[in-house]
Order: sequence, then C-alpha cells, then structure tokens
Amino acid sequence: MQNILTKFSANKIILIAVIIILAVGVGYYIYSDLILKPTYDVGSIAPTPTASENPIISPIAIPDLDRPITIKADLPQEAKVKVIEKIKSISSQLKENNDDFNLWLELGIYRKMIDDFEGARDVWEYAGYIRPLNSTSFNNLGDLYAYYLHDNKKAKENFLKAMENGSNQISIYRNAYDFYRNVMKDNIKAKGILEEGIKNNPDTSQDLQYLLDNF
Repeated sequence: MQNILTKFSANKIILIAVIIILAVGVGYYIYSDLILKPTYDVGSIAPTPTASENPIISPIAIPDLDRPITIKADLPQEAKVKVIEKIKSISSQLKENNDDFNLWLELGIYRKMIDDFEGARDVWEYAGYIRPLNSTSFNNLGDLYAYYLHDNKKAKENFLKAMENGSNQISIYRNAYDFYRNVMKDNIKAKGILEEGIKNNPDTSQDLQYLLDNF
C-alpha cells in the first residue's frame, strides 16, 4: 500500500512539474516581443508590398491546422490530455483568424512540446512570414533548427534574423552565443555576438559582459 501511495505521489509531482513547465515555457517563448519590445505592435499585420517593393511571388502556405497530434514526448497521461486540448483549441481559433500572431507562437510551443518538431517549424515559419519584424519566432526557430532538427545553416539564418529584429533583447544574443560556441565551435563569431550585444545594450548587458570577461 505504501508503494502504491508513493508511486501515486510521484506521478502527481511529475504532472505538476509538467504543468509548470507548460506555463513557463509558453511564457518564455512569447515573452520577449510582448514585454521587452512594446513599441512593436504584434497585432498588426506587416504591410503588403507594392509592385515596386519586391512583391512575394510564392507566399508561404498556411500550416495544416488539422495536422495529426502524435505525442512522441514522454509526458504523464494527464499532461498529454491537456496539451491535446490546447492544440485543438488554438487550431480552432486560428481557423477563425489565421492572422493571430500570438496564437501561432503558442501553437508552435505545444507542437514542440510533444516532439512534433516539423509541426513547430511550419508554425513558426508562418509566424515569421506574417510578422517579419518580430524576433521571437526567429529566435524559436534558431533553437529548433540548432538542437532538434540539426540544420545549422537554418539555425544561423534565424538567429541572425532574431538579433536583427530584436537588437534590444539580451536573451537572443545569449542564445546565439551558445549556438556558435557550443554547436558551431566558432569562438570568434561567439565572441563577436557578445560584443555586439553589449554595444547595442550598454545599460542592460551585464550577463553578456560576464560571459565576455570569462570567455
């Protein structure tokens, strides 16, 4: 009986931990543009280019909102149910309004959480298409390509785009630095990213300065 209770308690703890991770994870992956970059209106769609502004010939397709939900990640059953509910709910809302940038970000997070990395990729690629000036979707893609899809070329492209769009966000420089230092083994580029972040954010780059001092 004691073993059963212990196992039950352990499962409850795991479930609570997963729920916390869900909440914190979603917040982290959408936080930077909503809080740290308030001057950019994520609710407004990027202007449609005129004929003289290099119009997009082949617009990116809207991701499949009926994509099967196949959970590959090792999650407790109750957490799986919650994630499935969230994906279905968000997808349903996006069918009504596929211009909701924040919902696309969130859908990508839940797709990534169940180890549907291709699904997350498609969603965040589309988010970057409808909001080309945002930094969050590109930062998320940089992480996804670097550590899950293992496409370093795409990872570099997205981290560089994230830094371009979010030059005031220290976390993006830190993520790009980690990628170049640990994945690409390019210390020169990694150091340059730290220096760029410090230059662009002299008052808030203590973390980057610490890394540079201890490089």
